[in-house]
Amino acid sequence: MSQSAEDNVVNPIAARTLLDDAETYQLFDVHPMGPVIASLGDQIIEASTAGKIWPLPDHFQRPDSVIIIGMGGSAIGGDIAATIARLSSTIPVDVIRDYNIPPTTSRSLIIANSLSGNTEETLAAFEQARSSPGMRMTMSTGGKLANLDEPHLNFNWAHPPRAAIGWNLFPLLAVLQRLSVLTIDETELQTTSAALTTLAAHWGPEAPIQDNRAKQLALQFQGKLPVIVGVEFLEVVARRWAGQIQENAKQWAFWTALPEMNHNLLSGIGRPAAAIDQLEVLFLDAQLAHHRNRKRVALTIDELNAVNVASDHVIARGVSPLETIMRACYLGDWVSYYLAILNEENPTETGTIERFKKRMKKPAAGE
Repeated sequence: MSQSAEDNVVNPIAARTLLDDAETYQLFDVHPMGPVIASLGDQIIEASTAGKIWPLPDHFQRPDSVIIIGMGGSAIGGDIAATIARLSSTIPVDVIRDYNIPPTTSRSLIIANSLSGNTEETLAAFEQARSSPGMRMTMSTGGKLANLDEPHLNFNWAHPPRAAIGWNLFPLLAVLQRLSVLTIDETELQTTSAALTTLAAHWGPEAPIQDNRAKQLALQFQGKLPVIVGVEFLEVVARRWAGQIQENAKQWAFWTALPEMNHNLLSGIGRPAAAIDQLEVLFLDAQLAHHRNRKRVALTIDELNAVNVASDHVIARGVSPLETIMRACYLGDWVSYYLAILNEENPTETGTIERFKKRMKKPAAGE
């Protein structure tokens, strides 16, 4: 049954499970990640303020294009900024997750964002930008990016990049607003921050399963292959959910979008047959989405039901796209956190990724 993401499920889970046991979090969330997620509302205000007071270089002017370079958790803020710009600005904002940037002009603004300041791809792409025309700035907590002779917005953060969505997004929005790329109302920021602070009580560990939509969804995803479908401007949120599940819960997760899904993936939803019992599809809908896209959600769920693919549907609230996006992202953060606990994983650790980075530093044949 379709319902708001903030409503209780129709058939509550009565039995006490690990997710309602405080000792479970002490066992697996050892760093811990939960309190960091819970503080996102405050992070938004602090990060936005940092962007507002950061000294803009004298030569900065309204750009004709914006390129944001980043990877992983450091790139998601750029994705959301690009989505907001696409809805409200005539200036294109693109996100580059690679070693190369597209051609630039003297009116291009290139922003490199890496929490550590040492991300290989980001450094390589920004080094290319330094020999290209345009305005340039960097964002990090230090590292090599901070030591370049370029305008730098420094911030302090002792947690994983994926938990710094406030720092990865709101300084960007503040800078882009100051350069007249887009407009973010102060009331919008305060409303978004307050909403997440309220939702932390609804979706945090203290809220029992029967009242906690995030815990319920994590239980639905346990042992499954989640497919997150973002409706319209929530496509960026579907990407965020998949990445959070992959890193926090240490399992496969996929994302796609409506209406695009109706023009390709819809043809293949019944095959392979062996996958049907493993799939759990979640539609991220929004009150602000186009009415035709909202109709597509209902009809697509009908098609999934016809081939016995499990699905669910949440509706993200919000008076603006920014608030709606952040609410929907926040639910996904909590779901991925609880799924990590169900998988008996530490949501903070990413040992496989760190091991891979070390292997990448070793020269390959011919390098």
